Amino acid sequence: MRNIKFKTLFLAVSIVATSFVSCGNNDDDNTSTPQIANGESVHIRNTFQGINITGGEEQKIEDLFMAPAASLEATATISDGVEFPAYLLNLYDIDVEENSISYTLVAEANDPNYGTLFRTIEAGSFDRYYLTFDTAHNVKSFTTTDEAVNLRIDSDKVLVVEIGEGFVFQPGVTFTINLQ
Repeated sequence: MRNIKFKTLFLAVSIVATSFVSCGNNDDDNTSTPQIANGESVHIRNTFQGINITGGEEQKIEDLFMAPAASLEATATISDGVEFPAYLLNLYDIDVEENSISYTLVAEANDPNYGTLFRTIEAGSFDRYYLTFDTAHNVKSFTTTDEAVNLRIDSDKVLVVEIGEGFVFQPGVTFTINLQ
């Protein structure tokens, strides 16, 4: 009887000790949040794909504007301010932070580059922004304030913001992608 009590007590103590060990602070928990930090470099480039404009093929934005290759790409250092003010010939202010990416459409209604393009984006059209970081971003998922905006995670250093069908492409529109 005494041996059974000892085994039962030993089993109970073992279960409790194991529970405390498995509930302890796990160093891997730090890798479950985005790691986009101030001082890090980010490069942006843009493509567009649409039935009416590109025949359904994804094309670099420089080709559509007949601009020199890579001339509309940009690199910035992440800080507390907007990283890409008036990006893409005064189209968007793009702000990259540790846990979010925000876009504000700053082009005006009569803008010579975009004025005739303002509309609700049709099916089969995608405006893509490739963000390439110097270090791993650790983004695993996201939420967005606009259902027509998606985030594609191409690799541990590349995020692609995809603006698609249903997006209201008009002056003053904003959206935020919350990174997780």
